Amino acid sequence: MSTSRRLGFLGGVIVLLFLAGCRPPPAAEEEKDCEGRKPPAGSETNSSDADLDGARLRVSGPYRHENLTVFLVHAEKQDERNFLTLDEGLKDGLVKVTELDQEQVDELRFDNQSARPLYLQEGERLYGGKQDRIIALSMVVPPKSGKMGVPTFCIEQSRWHEGDKGRTFGFTVNPALAPKGVRGAAKFEGNQSGVWHCVSVQKKSASTKSLATNTNSSANELLDAPQVQKISDEYAVQLDDVLGKHHDAVGVVIVVNGLIEEADVYPNHALLRKLYPRLVRSYAVQGALLGDLGRSERHLSSADVSRFLKEGAVKSRRDRKVGTGNAVQVSELDDNKFRCATRYDGKLVHWQIMKKNGSARGAVATGVLGTDW
Repeated sequence: MSTSRRLGFLGGVIVLLFLAGCRPPPAAEEEKDCEGRKPPAGSETNSSDADLDGARLRVSGPYRHENLTVFLVHAEKQDERNFLTLDEGLKDGLVKVTELDQEQVDELRFDNQSARPLYLQEGERLYGGKQDRIIALSMVVPPKSGKMGVPTFCIEQSRWHEGDKGRTFGFTVNPALAPKGVRGAAKFEGNQSGVWHCVSVQKKSASTKSLATNTNSSANELLDAPQVQKISDEYAVQLDDVLGKHHDAVGVVIVVNGLIEEADVYPNHALLRKLYPRLVRSYAVQGALLGDLGRSERHLSSADVSRFLKEGAVKSRRDRKVGTGNAVQVSELDDNKFRCATRYDGKLVHWQIMKKNGSARGAVATGVLGTDW
């Protein structure tokens, strides 16, 4: 890949550190977990550079709470576009979400009535209409868009009738994103049955642990349950200060029980700031369901995370145009890694890698989650 194409892929969001010897590396910081403890022996590397499709990122961490660890991804320059998020738009009445005239499980109609571009994060949950849904792919709905179709997946298998919101949709009580297994089955596999299976198994696991009731088929019943919300709140609060101290952070890498789950990079710190707690909340639920199951004894360092971000060879790729101005590229990489990059008007708005951890996690742990994601 040429240098110009590499820079085009990153949309100017992530700085290419030209000629490694031209400037000194960033000064090392003394990183600690959310409770002020130093990382354990074997993970003292505080920051490291990672090549990402030809560009170099700085990774810092680890920062921990219980069995959830985060690393931050830093960039020197940021794309300053001011995005509206779905929860903000629904709360202020600037975004309307409805069923299509001829209802379809795999698509909803979005109307962005604001003057700002609306960023939709894959895995955002909606309740209402004839079935609860999730957003299938990260994308942007333009300002003053009018009614525009957005790809979705169903997270409620049995219902197909209007509920208390009629044909419209609202935001969920707990802002946590859908579980990783649900998002992986939807975005990378396009497998509706896989989505339903993951929801069903995790609801049963949560019920067994007395975390949530299991009276219907919707993932929202699990994630919006009071005890699950309490767990999500705890993790979000404990790890919140980590991001507040690093205004050059534009991405996050999530680790549960010592296994890297996913990496997400955004155009700027402002958008990461809005989405970071929602990712943490989602993985807090996964951490609570797993406990010590599938725990790795290895303590990851920022150098390990940097190696993870190096991606690997592409085994397959598919490109898709979505809505107005969105180009989405989904790729399967070596080592059970899957990448998705969304560009809006030619600029990167979301870059993500997810790792399938089923074999590393073990059969029992995978059975608790209902997925090899």
